[in-house]
Amino acid sequence: MRRDTAAGLTFLAFSLFFLIFGMELPMGTARRVGPGVLPVGAAALLLVLSVAILVQDYLRRSGRRIGGFNWRGLAAITASVLIFALAVHPLGMVVTVILSVLVAGAAEKPFRALESLLLGAGLSLAAVGVFIYGIGMRIPVWPNF
Repeated sequence: MRRDTAAGLTFLAFSLFFLIFGMELPMGTARRVGPGVLPVGAAALLLVLSVAILVQDYLRRSGRRIGGFNWRGLAAITASVLIFALAVHPLGMVVTVILSVLVAGAAEKPFRALESLLLGAGLSLAAVGVFIYGIGMRIPVWPNF
């Protein structure tokens, strides 16, 4: 299976899922938009995108085949999300974001520790500025020891 075909079919499956289940939510009116408008609208746009990808791939027929699956990348990104979810309250925003970025950086070969550390430091400062000081979320900035 070619990459574009796989991507188009994946997008198509997601769009149909959210269209089917999003239609059960109330849509509301133009003045009072209901909770179903955003998922149905996004699913409709994704449906159009998936059809465009599939048609373009069918017409082109020169797409690259999918090679082996990147298990290392999947494991690193999944671990990064889990670390953030489980560690943000005990370790605080700064330490958790840096740790999550370092773990996610392991998805790439070769692992660039200094690059990941600098990116994590910058993202942690941005996250603290936006989420804690900007929005006022009640998340600790530093570890609670």
